[in-house]
Amino acid sequence: MEGLADPSRRRFFRGRVKTKHELRLPWVINEAVFTSGCTQCGDCINRCESNIIVKDEDGFPKIDFNQGECTFCNKCIEVCQQPLFSGIFTENNMDKNTKKAWPVTLGISDKCLAKNNIYCQSCRDECETSVIKFNYLNSSIPQPSLNDPDCNQCGACIKSCPQDAIAFNFATANQ
Repeated sequence: MEGLADPSRRRFFRGRVKTKHELRLPWVINEAVFTSGCTQCGDCINRCESNIIVKDEDGFPKIDFNQGECTFCNKCIEVCQQPLFSGIFTENNMDKNTKKAWPVTLGISDKCLAKNNIYCQSCRDECETSVIKFNYLNSSIPQPSLNDPDCNQCGACIKSCPQDAIAFNFATANQ
């Protein structure tokens, strides 16, 4: 098989020198290991039961929570022939509680309906781990609050938000 083109070179020739952070498959070692080791075979995309793995503009798999939530079925990890994933996994021990799936934190922007005094709690209703709570503060509309350490990063809240106000942020995470 012919070697893959260097994505950084592609970005340079397209006039995009800075790279956008992408959510890759859960528990990848890091972005550099992923982009240098991924063969872009598409097996992970085909095996994803939630259909949330899509190709980015360079052809690498990424997670798109606007398509749905991650069930952590690990089929993408099982089908991958490359050593791209954190060492916490063995065939008999897929311990998802040891480490977060992605180096990100959950955030709710000012586009949130509740933050704009319009009643909405759709994200809370989708959050199985009760990370998103709504409390009455100085408003007649309950305001969202996050308990990020309890977030399992499934992304269910992202698709449910009618304002696209919920996202995972790389700002506080090291890549």
